[in-house]
Amino acid sequence: MKVAIFHPHFDSPRGAEKVAFVHAHALRQLGWDVKLLCFDWKPEAFTPADRDLAPRFVPLPRRYWSGRPDRRTIAALASELDGRDLAVAHNYPASAYLGHTSSAARRYWYCEEPFRALYVPETRPGLHRAYLDGRLDRRSPLGASYARALRNSRWNLALNPRYRGKRRADLAGVARLDGVAANSGATATIVTSLYGRAPSVLFCPVDFPARLPPPAPDSGPLRVLTMGGFAPIKGLALLLAGVERFLAAARRPVVFEVVGAGHERASVERLIAGTRAAEVLRIHGWISQAQLLELRAQCHAFAAMPADEPFGMVFGEAIAAGLIAIGPDHGGPVEILSYGDAGLIADPFSPQSVADALHRFVALSPTDRAELRERAFALAKPRMETAALPGRLEAWLRPR
Repeated sequence: MKVAIFHPHFDSPRGAEKVAFVHAHALRQLGWDVKLLCFDWKPEAFTPADRDLAPRFVPLPRRYWSGRPDRRTIAALASELDGRDLAVAHNYPASAYLGHTSSAARRYWYCEEPFRALYVPETRPGLHRAYLDGRLDRRSPLGASYARALRNSRWNLALNPRYRGKRRADLAGVARLDGVAANSGATATIVTSLYGRAPSVLFCPVDFPARLPPPAPDSGPLRVLTMGGFAPIKGLALLLAGVERFLAAARRPVVFEVVGAGHERASVERLIAGTRAAEVLRIHGWISQAQLLELRAQCHAFAAMPADEPFGMVFGEAIAAGLIAIGPDHGGPVEILSYGDAGLIADPFSPQSVADALHRFVALSPTDRAELRERAFALAKPRMETAALPGRLEAWLRPR
């Protein structure tokens, strides 16, 4: 089989970019001929194995006042698909352009999430519910940024022909695809509501070891890792509000290891200044993969409270590392946590709910923690492990 994988920008090894490359390597394991396509890429940001795939370039679409697709990009994409049996798009606008391209190749979309800037409330259902029912503080950075996004979306729908044209082009392009898969049931529900498609669900791949890793030593404080980005929607402020309430009645020392603050480290430090949390947070910033593996081995749990996350690969990675995962009660993470069977869940918009989840974690005996770790590993591994990905991709993409 000859397949093309089309992702817009390979400029940084973020989640979607990693998934596209992992899919490419998995299809190569099947013996398929894989070609990568993109608008641009930075090879120095990726591994030697990824660089070996050497993506080919398609012209970056030009901007039109009407929002219509660029015919030059469509023509170049059609040329690159000549002789391919199938093509898979990752991320907007690759998904729309693939649908608008005439080709004998079967055309598919692996949806990490629809383009959030075009569908503001539709792609954030959990956050939108909290905004409407008052659980989200509209004066907070997250509340203010979401209110601004909603306002901009409404004005764009009313007055911006380019915005409306891009939505029409996206809907029309996806309608012409031969198939869609989503990275979670939450994403699949959004895809169905927007496009009227019923996607397959194919979880993002996570490297799982053959056996559950040993737990961190039980002496000393319990250590909780958190990572995954610190933009407002990633929910660090929501987690810390719960941590602050938890610390008021904590019965055992707990240390929170914060990884990945990067250039936002100063804002994180301002957020915790003068709080109880400042005394138990260790902010590491960006660290190497080897350092992360070492830190994970010293931690007992992973906690994050994203406001609306379509998948949440960090939760799968935490379970694969043998950590107890504590996450939100909606979106992709709650599926990874099997709705509470594979971890502890909380309403991220309720500091007391987050604190209660942390109290439940601390109250677990070593035996209880061992049982939860084993159950989570057994539930998550069959759905997510990278080793099973080639067969799952073949089942989705090979014609029946």
